[in-house]
Formats: sequence, C-alpha cells, structure tokens
Amino acid sequence: MNLKDALSGKLSGDEIGALDRSFEVIGDIGIIELRESLVSKKREIAEALVCVQKHLKVVLMKTGDVGGKFRVPEYEVVYESKDRDFKWVPKGFRPSKATETVHREHGCRFKVDPTCAYFSSKLASERGRIRDMVKDGESILCLFAGVGPFAIVASRSRDVKVVGVEVNPDAVAFFRENVVLNKVTDKVEVVLGDVSDVLSDVSGTFERIMMPAPKNACDFLEAALKKATIGTVVHLYCFLSEEEFGGAAEMVSLRCRKAGYRIEVLLVRKCGNIGPYHYRVVVDFRVLGKD
Repeated sequence: MNLKDALSGKLSGDEIGALDRSFEVIGDIGIIELRESLVSKKREIAEALVCVQKHLKVVLMKTGDVGGKFRVPEYEVVYESKDRDFKWVPKGFRPSKATETVHREHGCRFKVDPTCAYFSSKLASERGRIRDMVKDGESILCLFAGVGPFAIVASRSRDVKVVGVEVNPDAVAFFRENVVLNKVTDKVEVVLGDVSDVLSDVSGTFERIMMPAPKNACDFLEAALKKATIGTVVHLYCFLSEEEFGGAAEMVSLRCRKAGYRIEVLLVRKCGNIGPYHYRVVVDFRVLGKD
C-alpha cells in the first residue's frame, strides 16, 4: 500500500493531488511538510504515513523554515505511538521524549532531536561518499558539524583524527553523546563555538575539510582555507539555482583566488532539491598552494 491508497476515502481527490508525497525519515520519526490547505487533515495524513511506513512511531509536521543562528526548523508533534522500542540502544543513550530518536546510517548510530538540532537523513549518500574517499592517517576538519554525522561516519572505519566545530549547544550535546555511542572518542574532538570565533584556536592544518552548511558555508571559506595545506581536499556545500549551477566551479575558484589560494575543482554535484530548479550542491576541490 502506498500513501495515496492509505488516504483514499479520508482526503478528496484534489487534496491527495495537492499532497507532497515526499517526506523525511529520521530514525523512527517521519517529517511531513503540508500546504496550508491540508493542515486541517494533518492527523489523517500522519496516521496514513505510519500505516504505510510501519517502523515510524512519531510524525512531526514542519511549521517553519530553517532559520535562526542554529538553522533549526519549527515542528509540531502530530502523531506519537506509545510503543516505541529502543532496547537496541544502550540505556544511557535512549531517547527520553517524543522528538528524540536514534538514527542508523553507515553502521553508525546518531541520537538526535530535529526540533533543536539540524539533521538530514537525505545527506546519507554524501556522508558515505566522503567516507569512501578518506584514507587512514588523515587529519580532518568538519565545520558546522551538527550532531556529528559527517565527522563520525568519516572516522568510524578509518584511522583518522577529526575536529568537529559546531555553534549550537544542543547539537554539541548530542554530538558528544554520539561520539561515545559510536566508540570514536579517540578519533573525534568536539569544539563548541562559532567558526569565526574558535577556528583560530584550533591548532594545525588539515588534509580534508568538510563544510556541510549550504546556507552560509561560503561565507567561511576564507577562514577554512587558513586551515588547509597543499593537497587539502575541501568539500563545500552551497544552495544554487539551475542558472548558477553551471558557474559553480568558477565561482569557488574565484573566491579562493581572492583569498590568495590556487585550487583545482574536482567535482561539482547536485545532492538534493530544495525547491523548483534550486539545489543543494557540493563542490569538491583540492588546494594547490598560495598565490
């Protein structure tokens, strides 16, 4: 049974036609975003989603866009089951409220609450892609680290050292829990603070820099480059329109040149739609040296 079939008789044909059938799953939480005309049917839609995706125990409805210093959307709990089972999670890490869950990905477990710390399961393939590029012995810097998914996935099966920087104290609390939960305390260091304030206190340079905050990562590119060395690979995420996508490589190259660095663009890739003809884009590049 699909979501359309589950809603037959509960929503009109026009309402079903207006429903965005894409939704995000984080652990046992489903996240829906509804048009204003469908908000009155939120409970019916949530129950249908749980019927179709039987592992879901909670449904959140997005009520506000990503915003604020900590990039966290607003949500409403629309549905909550009383029979959630986290016996597979060590006792000290089990969720304690409806909006918390534990998400499994690439052999890792992430405790997260999407109402107070940004997390997207839609970036799982990107995290796996970068993990596959990482080599033993690398030093890695992860800016805008959130609850730690990029940092931890990169470190889980590699002999590396990772520094993760995150400004949101709630995200950092989950990040620290997730480091312990995934048994990477000897590999991952968590730093609380704004990149512009604390990056200068992070010692050394890094062979790989991850910047998974597409809304404003470009604003911190110059600061990140100061932590690079010759050969450093940077994974920079940004939001671009279809018109801007074709010029992404030149845009990043020009910005790096203005900062005094020569680079080689390795990859420009769309990794998710954020709206009609607007995308989350990753630009991978290698630092060749300073001008």
